[in-house]
Amino acid sequence: MTALTVLCSAAPRSGGGVRKPGGALPYGMAELGRRFDLRWPTPRQDALSRRVDGAIRRLSPGRRGWQLARAAGRPRSGAVLSVFEDAGLAYARRRERGPAHVMVACWLAQDVADRPSAVGSWRTSLRSVDAVCVYSANQQDILAGALGVPSDRIRVVPFGVDTDYYDPAAATGARGGGGVVAVGSDSRRDYATLFAVAERTGIPMTVACHPRNVTGMPVPAGVRMVSVFDADYRDLLHRADVVVTPTTAPAYPSGQSVVLEAMSMGTATVTTDSAAMRDYVDDGVTGLLVPAHDADALAGRLEHVLRDDALRRQLGQAGARAVRARFGLARQWDAVATVIEQVAT
Repeated sequence: MTALTVLCSAAPRSGGGVRKPGGALPYGMAELGRRFDLRWPTPRQDALSRRVDGAIRRLSPGRRGWQLARAAGRPRSGAVLSVFEDAGLAYARRRERGPAHVMVACWLAQDVADRPSAVGSWRTSLRSVDAVCVYSANQQDILAGALGVPSDRIRVVPFGVDTDYYDPAAATGARGGGGVVAVGSDSRRDYATLFAVAERTGIPMTVACHPRNVTGMPVPAGVRMVSVFDADYRDLLHRADVVVTPTTAPAYPSGQSVVLEAMSMGTATVTTDSAAMRDYVDDGVTGLLVPAHDADALAGRLEHVLRDDALRRQLGQAGARAVRARFGLARQWDAVATVIEQVAT
């Protein structure tokens, strides 16, 4: 079995015997173990470094990437998979010779617009990457045009979620009745527009995000802020009448994890429209899409879907079928594994 060195800033977790979404390896990467002998280098850390590890990853992702690249050294055989830009770009800068390097890119296409001063450095780094996997087709032209990545090195793979874990049969309590639910703490969430809808319509909402996402925003009276993880999060999706995911519509599919997990639970979804999210949501069939930053459109769609029980059931059932057919963890990592095998031969 071919050795695969995996570079990822998220560490394996011990579940304490409790079933966790995706398993012990982050993002469900245990699926790769069916086709590769996985190697997982981790930086050496003293007690202080371990204590501040989360802060390093959050506040200085470039530093974390260099730590991972140094820990990996220069593998002489097999292949290297770097998961996300912090690890991938750092390893690419260090690489001289060695096994094939495949990089999974998440937000790089948006960074091209947000950080033009870094584009030259990224172009240089990416010359040594044998293939770049992206989660939506719209990113191909961006990476090829702005960063000079040959089009045959850019591979679109479907993002996947753990459909066994996000199964309504595994949830507790009755389905529905929980109203509007929004979840997510990434920087591309647009809670300002969602809060404007809550103020305007009076629709009660439950929002689970990091406090930094709503800094300086008055929380409307009808909005309940919560913190949930793992099984409690799954139950929240199960009880929701509709899961809304408002974003700034970046070039990558921001929010797709929550959207697909809600769809997997059979819950109707309303999501900000973007070129990237159209790979995951078929508007009016598996979910509803609304224009970015448009509070009127978002309010109208939420009010419509909340009034129409049949529409919510239809969207939930179609969404659940689509996720199981196209967006499972095994499908995602099988696609990545195929890319690795193709470039490693």
